[in-house]
Amino acid sequence: MKVLAVTGRLAQDMVRGAARDADVLVLDVDVAAFITPEMLQRAAVAGYDLILIPGAITADFQEAERVLGAKIRLGPKHAADLGFVLKHLNDIELSRTIPACVLLENTMRKNAAGQAAKLETEASFDLTLRDAKIGGSSRMKVLAEIVDATKMSVEALSNRIHYYEEEGADMIDLGLPLDARPPQVIAALKVARKATDLPLSIDTVRMHIKGIYGKLQVHSRGEAVSKYFRSAARIILTGTLACAGGGAQGQGGCPKGDRIGPPAGRRLRGDGLGAAGV
Repeated sequence: MKVLAVTGRLAQDMVRGAARDADVLVLDVDVAAFITPEMLQRAAVAGYDLILIPGAITADFQEAERVLGAKIRLGPKHAADLGFVLKHLNDIELSRTIPACVLLENTMRKNAAGQAAKLETEASFDLTLRDAKIGGSSRMKVLAEIVDATKMSVEALSNRIHYYEEEGADMIDLGLPLDARPPQVIAALKVARKATDLPLSIDTVRMHIKGIYGKLQVHSRGEAVSKYFRSAARIILTGTLACAGGGAQGQGGCPKGDRIGPPAGRRLRGDGLGAAGV
């Protein structure tokens, strides 16, 4: 079968690269989707069994078919898919109204999934979680968080996990509200493990921070940092007095070269929990 792929100036390089054994016709227009039947008729192409026009075109080319004596059908919407369409010409009946990439959508999905699986099998990794490769040259993993997991019914939580798994999630994160209790967390974990074999994680950072605030008797990061600085100042002052009262440094007081307070070269910052020493 002799095939002609028609395109515009902007996409011509990509089309030529994907055309395989097909000929390529570049018409006098930048955007291929703006090609009209009249443009193609003026080109007066002949000797082709099939003419593929861009899949984004909506004009009626039946008159052009009659004039040129060849079938004119919609190719893919994107030039990058042209090679795949040409490879599968014998597997489908192309359409005047439906882009070839839509007709081949399921086949293209299976092909993409197969290629991704092959690359993942061959990829290097730093560690594995239930057979899921992490790091190295393996692909980025999708972590799906379920907010307030402990407040959901067994059925709702299971359904949400199944949905994310079907949509391609590689790991499930159980997000916990601040008032979650250990028995509720354990129950949610049991439901999740029964629902999926994917790796599970538990979002517990907020609970730990709340516990730290409680022990420090503060209500925010700013209050926690401020309290740290006040404590550090008392330690530095006490240490200085101890050295002064016990003699010169290196002579019965603070060991020579030792330093009380923050490490040398580090500044204490009060703009969050990133302060030195916190």
